[in-house]
Amino acid sequence: MNVEELKRLLEKSTEEDIEFDEPHISLRCQENDTTKEKIMHILLHEAGRLSHVVQDRPNVYKIYFKLSERRQLKLIIDTIKRGRIMVRTVKILDRKLYKKIKFIRRGRQR
Repeated sequence: MNVEELKRLLEKSTEEDIEFDEPHISLRCQENDTTKEKIMHILLHEAGRLSHVVQDRPNVYKIYFKLSERRQLKLIIDTIKRGRIMVRTVKILDRKLYKKIKFIRRGRQR
């Protein structure tokens, strides 16, 4: 599944089509200072922010939504049940929390 296919699936979905893996999602939402309602809103109404999709296993995808220049929302979802989306985990990736990695340039190898 590519980004365009997932956008179409999200645009066709309703609140009844999205399920959450409880109590895991509630704990992850508390850790990341977000709510299930915000996640539901992003999934249903902000599909344009979807930046990329990575297939982890068959019918299991890591999807990334761009929240700002430095922040992304990472969701792991599965589409095992036809027409239903199960949100497995939530993580907000924030670049300013991580140290900048400096690359070491090596001289030419001879």
